[in-house]
Amino acid sequence: MKFRYFSIILISLIFLLGVSIVCAEEFDLSGFSFEVPKGYSINFTSDNSTTLVQNNSSNYTVFIYTNDIDYESAKISRQSAGFNFISEDNYTTENNITINQQNYVKNESYFSFYSFKINETSFLMGYVFPVDDNNTENENNPVESIIKSIK
Repeated sequence: MKFRYFSIILISLIFLLGVSIVCAEEFDLSGFSFEVPKGYSINFTSDNSTTLVQNNSSNYTVFIYTNDIDYESAKISRQSAGFNFISEDNYTTENNITINQQNYVKNESYFSFYSFKINETSFLMGYVFPVDDNNTENENNPVESIIKSIK
């Protein structure tokens, strides 16, 4: 009889642990839900902003906040602050979100800024990582998975 209860408890515990591993962590911002990418955790969150850091290195940071932004003014402002402009791209994601991406270098780090709107709510997302890495154009870019996860 004790073995039966022990087995039931053990199976329940394994099930609960499995469910918690499968369920991805999310954060909410301005009424939208975003999924935390694999390998990242929430460092800071408020009503209108969230900062994520890579679990094994604080050199990889993603921030997102709600903000109306004029792309050209933002570019001029960043260049005035010492950011060296590299490139700009406009594209539409698989989930039909139009993105303006601006890339910069400053102090041995890449800065990619992604501006987009969802239902009249404007967002600015940034991804900061060391210049000796190149995660903007591949599947390791956490911003792409965050944008794909928007609910």
